[in-house]
Amino acid sequence: MGSKIYIYLDGSANKYIIKDEGKKILEFTPVKPEFSSSGIYDGGDYSKKEINNLQYTEITSIMDEAINHEESHIKNRVMRSGLLKIKEDDNEKSCIIGPDTSDLQKIEEFLEKIK
Repeated sequence: MGSKIYIYLDGSANKYIIKDEGKKILEFTPVKPEFSSSGIYDGGDYSKKEINNLQYTEITSIMDEAINHEESHIKNRVMRSGLLKIKEDDNEKSCIIGPDTSDLQKIEEFLEKIK
């Protein structure tokens, strides 16, 4: 069994990738104004950094919980919703997490803290 790759797109489509490649990595790819829905929004600066084992375990647990918590899922991507994908080997699970859910709030608060 290979390692999991967690991909999260927030409500503005800023992209977070969390993976374990020997080191635990958090990669942040922000939306640039030309790709934002408003044409103005700028998600900030790209970063790729190592996170510690505790941070990795906590964010992946939050994301695993969110993808299995179907009550938080919605059918269509709407403003402020989050898109979560978890890839492992040839398997991929994904869901759209509703904007006013505790799962979305937990993910975004934790990512903001470690970004």
